[in-house]
Amino acid sequence: MVATASKLKVRNVQFNFDKVQKHWILNSAIATHFVNSMHVVFPEGEKFFVRSVRKFAKDIKDENLKKEITSFCGQEGVHAREHQRFWQVMEEQNLQPNWFANFLKTTAFSGKYSYENISTSLLNKIQPRLGDKFGLSVTTALEHYTAILANALFHEPIANNDHIAPQMLELLHWHASEEIEHKAVCFDVLKEVDDSYILRISGMGLATILLWNYLAIGQIYFIAKDKDKSIIKMPIESYMLLKTIVFGEIGKGLSKNLLSYFKKDFHPNDIDDRYLIDNFFKDKSYA
Repeated sequence: MVATASKLKVRNVQFNFDKVQKHWILNSAIATHFVNSMHVVFPEGEKFFVRSVRKFAKDIKDENLKKEITSFCGQEGVHAREHQRFWQVMEEQNLQPNWFANFLKTTAFSGKYSYENISTSLLNKIQPRLGDKFGLSVTTALEHYTAILANALFHEPIANNDHIAPQMLELLHWHASEEIEHKAVCFDVLKEVDDSYILRISGMGLATILLWNYLAIGQIYFIAKDKDKSIIKMPIESYMLLKTIVFGEIGKGLSKNLLSYFKKDFHPNDIDDRYLIDNFFKDKSYA
């Protein structure tokens, strides 16, 4: 049964990235470039999400879910655009994001031997549309990651204007809010298309490998490109990032909510966090 989800809204917001300093999180190259890698991974990943879910849009019988698919694609399109707009700032900072973006597209998505093309082609030969379903399963798993990371961001003490450039924090909170808002859409599509538990869990396996490997590669790449990093400060910066990501609220949120995905009767709306985005949007002109 498809769960009733909150009505989604496509907010065509544009952020002002003027005067964003190079190390805009905690004045730390390590922390900043971890998130800078997301600025590249997210747009390409979100385009993949849209491709994956649109393949099954015509198969959906639930009219509300059909509308939510359209809104989901709209939200993801704006997310991709806004993160990609920040590439210009990164280019001006001599970080050369386009090289990493091309590497990501070639190896993960559009290349002849990319994960997406190989897995889709091989699985579709085994069973018609199995590869497409697997791609949707990977998307559903990644949507769970983005939703629980979004939840954790709202609980993270360092996520304030004293530690993060205000316009960047606004971008992250806006993106996080919409990830929570549409967190059930792909799950509900997958459930209606193919309710196989094995299919859902298999997608999580590949999603986990791809997400963390590409984020790590991106972070290493941008650190290597950063001529203004402090080698002396990097050990303490690494410690602070690990303290936040692994042992802080983000790490706690991930460990608390990630494993819930493996429950056979799991649904994203089981995690009751709508109040987080209601609180964020209540005073926003673009809400």
